[in-house]
Parts: sequence; C-alpha cells; structure tokens
Amino acid sequence: MAGINIHLIVILSLVVLSTCQLIIPKKPLGYIYNGGSNDAQIHLDIHMGPLCPDSRDALPVAKQVADHYGAQTLKLTLHMFPLPYHHQAYLTAIGAQVVRNAAGVQAAYKWFDSIYANLDSMSNDATANFTYYEVIRVLASHAKMAGVQELTFITGMQNKQFETDTRAAWKYSCSRAIAGTPTYLLNDVPLEADPSWSLADWMKVINPLLAGQTDIPSNKTCPVDTVKCEYLPGKVECCTKGEGCIPDVGCRCWDNRCLVHQSHLP
Repeated sequence: MAGINIHLIVILSLVVLSTCQLIIPKKPLGYIYNGGSNDAQIHLDIHMGPLCPDSRDALPVAKQVADHYGAQTLKLTLHMFPLPYHHQAYLTAIGAQVVRNAAGVQAAYKWFDSIYANLDSMSNDATANFTYYEVIRVLASHAKMAGVQELTFITGMQNKQFETDTRAAWKYSCSRAIAGTPTYLLNDVPLEADPSWSLADWMKVINPLLAGQTDIPSNKTCPVDTVKCEYLPGKVECCTKGEGCIPDVGCRCWDNRCLVHQSHLP
C-alpha cells in the first residue's frame, strides 16, 4: 500500500507541474518585422537562437520573403529562443528586449544583424574568461550599432522586467515544443523549412496558400506509373497507385489499393 501511495504522489506531482501557469506577457510576444499586419493571410513565426549560426543564415532570406509579399500579406515575427550551449545567448536575448524598448522593433532587427554579423565575438571560446560585465560591454557595442547609447543599454540590462520578458518568451517557445533553432511555424503549423531555402523555395510553399497564386514546379522526375509529389521545396515523393499528394506531408494512401500494391513491393 505504501508503494502505491508513493506512486500516486509522484503522478499527482507531475500533473501539478505539467499544469503550472506560464508567465502571461503584458503584450503579444515576438519581434514583428516592418509593421506586419495582424490581418495578413500568412503569418510566419520563426523561433531563433540569438547566437545560433543557422538562425543567422535564416534571417536574411526571412526578411526577403517578408519584403517580397509585403506587410499586408505576410507577417514575419521572430521569437528569441536562447540555446543553453551558446553560453551568452540568454543575455543576448535580454539585450534584444532592451534595444526594442529603447529604440523600437526595427532597432532590434538592426541589433540582430549586428550580433549575427559578429557571432565569433560572442562565441563560447571568445567569452570563456569574460565576467558578466565584460559580456554586457560587448553587447553594448552592438546596441550602439542599433542606435542605442551604451549607457542606456547597460542600465536597461539591470531592469528585471526585461529579464522577466525574456523568460516568458523562452517558456512560450518551450510550450510550442521548440527544441532547436531556427524552427518555423507557418500559419501556426510547424514547417520543415531550412535556412538554405531561397525566396523561390518559400514561394513554392506560400503561393498555393494565396488565392490566384501558383507554385513553381520542380524539375525532378518520377518513374513511370507513379505521380510526382513535391510536398515541400526540394522534397519530392513519387506516389504509387492509390496514393494522393498532400501538401506539406507527401504521398499518403487514399484507399486500400495502394496498400495492396505496396505489399508486393520488394
């Protein structure tokens, strides 16, 4: 009986932890690019690592995509998700909050550009022997590039509200099962995009979602008696008899005919 009670206590404890209320932010989270409209048909949310090389590579094309479609059609929002193995990422994420508060969201994008252009200066090796205040001074130099005075930035880094806002944003990303960066959500649905995607690749996904738009076909071919299914840019499956092509998913059985066919495959 004692063993059962212990197991019950553990289960109830896990239930309590799993239902713990997250921090409710004072305003919607994320950094909206170039005044993206809430009424835009396409919402592209990207969870980015402040010191992540892949996130660095993803940002220029993400802005290019947003500029191509315009703020009334596509709303681009970045969410900072500092990864623990980039040791200074959390302070860098707080710094973005400080810059936005001091000079606006577009200054925050200048901050991201400056940080990503100088990732080596914030690497684990480069900052291995830095004190907290030495890291802050390096970040302050990037804030100056974004139009924020160094003293204003250093003072802002002591503001507990910005640390709370950063914590709330990080927990929000965790609640969306974000485990790596960059992670893309298109109209709130996870998308297997890649930092190497070009504007043309993004158009293949977004254009079919917009009325009157068509995608750009792939030049890949499939064997005879199969149907080409380009379900994402650069990702093609060859659908066999009885299968249908589902956008963003791939070939899937519509009826039992494809199951019968597949059972005879080697």
